[in-house]
Amino acid sequence: MATRKSPLRRVGAPLAGGVVMLALLAAATAALGAEPHRLLPDIVTMRIHSGDLKVESSNGTAQLRLTNRIANKGRGPLEIFPSAKSHGCDGDGDPGNDRDAIQRVFLDANGDRVFERKTDTDSEHFTFGCDRYDPRAHHWDVFNLARYELRRLHSGKTVAKASKVAFCTVDSDPAFPWLPGSPNGPYYPRDGCDDTSILGVSVGWADEYYYGLPGQALNITGLKAGRYCLVSIGDPSNLLRESNNSNNRRRTRIELRPAEHVVKTLPGPCRIRR
Repeated sequence: MATRKSPLRRVGAPLAGGVVMLALLAAATAALGAEPHRLLPDIVTMRIHSGDLKVESSNGTAQLRLTNRIANKGRGPLEIFPSAKSHGCDGDGDPGNDRDAIQRVFLDANGDRVFERKTDTDSEHFTFGCDRYDPRAHHWDVFNLARYELRRLHSGKTVAKASKVAFCTVDSDPAFPWLPGSPNGPYYPRDGCDDTSILGVSVGWADEYYYGLPGQALNITGLKAGRYCLVSIGDPSNLLRESNNSNNRRRTRIELRPAEHVVKTLPGPCRIRR
């Protein structure tokens, strides 16, 4: 029996060693020829507080106005720029008031998974939406970057919604300044919100849209006093390239008394199905 096993040991060892060497060689070759890693953003919707909400009424119409913040906790910035000319992305037949919105995704040049603007200069471009002029705000916005809904707390029934909210994405405030690649100061936008501006949200920064701006309201005319769930969704159609689409939605329990112009947030989660 011993003489039969011995040759198997002598043959098996070189085979195993050869397999290991081939695996290491394949891994080294793959590493050398691998494409640079995409430094993707990760858009999240920030917490809403009572001070971010306001009830207004005028001419028989009541509105719930809200300040909303979307932040970037990814490895790379969210960077958006307009196409060179209009392709009619908003469908209104006016070529002067829109441009295709293009997302720039930076590539990791040195493999450290940290965005460095002077190092990670190569990028990929993806057309994802529409950059259009808002005559009320007198600047250009990226269309459909947020959506707001108001639902009954217990049934989950939607009672009000504002769709396709547009943002002029900028670095408003630091949200996660400890993240690798987060700049010490705001970077976007550098040249304003016109039809040539490069917009975006840096790693670790948030873009705030104040409740007094156009689009930051839900029509609550006729709603009774009670408890509701306010839902704010960033990138609701998942048009952007980002590392995680599951954290774009924020649900906030609120107490709402429209006739008294009272609204405040409540502790605890909204227990609705979606």
